[in-house]
Amino acid sequence: MSGAQQKVKVWDGFVRIFHWLLVLLFAGLWWTAENHEMERHGQLGYILVGLLVARILWGLWGSETARFSQFVRSPKAVIGYLKDTEAKPSVGHNPLGGWSVIVLLLLLLAQVVTGLFNSDDILFSGPLAHLVKGDLAEAIGEIHEIVFEVLLVLIAVHIIAIVVYRLRGKNLLIAMLTGWQRADAKITAPRIRSGLWGMVLAAVCIAASWWYFA
Repeated sequence: MSGAQQKVKVWDGFVRIFHWLLVLLFAGLWWTAENHEMERHGQLGYILVGLLVARILWGLWGSETARFSQFVRSPKAVIGYLKDTEAKPSVGHNPLGGWSVIVLLLLLLAQVVTGLFNSDDILFSGPLAHLVKGDLAEAIGEIHEIVFEVLLVLIAVHIIAIVVYRLRGKNLLIAMLTGWQRADAKITAPRIRSGLWGMVLAAVCIAASWWYFA
């Protein structure tokens, strides 16, 4: 670890709220499905659709550390990071963590999209379920369940990574709670946009999703 350290702002308010809302929504979606509260399950899903759309847009125009162009790196960069994590000090997502974010977003998108088309023909029919029939409808239902299981594995890996980094002296949890992180003094502080704009964007996207699907 480098000797000289500085405290830098790495996560804007929207990214942090998105992260913790995602945790609550995923838990709520699991609970409502397990307890056959399918109307509430669908409503939480509509909120998640809007939230994901807002995060994708924020990944194009938001804070530097939130942008896909900043943390989606080449396979060579990922391999280099795995070989020597101290080679290039950075803030925000490291090359491996950046790809884990992409995988998580893609899985969540697959989950909500299949949910919109999913139906059990008893308690719940997604708002787009009428567009698919027969084998395709059954396949979508199976994909919805499989993706959920994969998400559980990815979440477990994410938690393990947080613990490992904490044991190595890097508290990722505090950074996501406060937005601030200790970093090498040579690091240039990233450009952070006001999270308020992201929150307004999320509110608009969630309202649009609710209006269209609910």
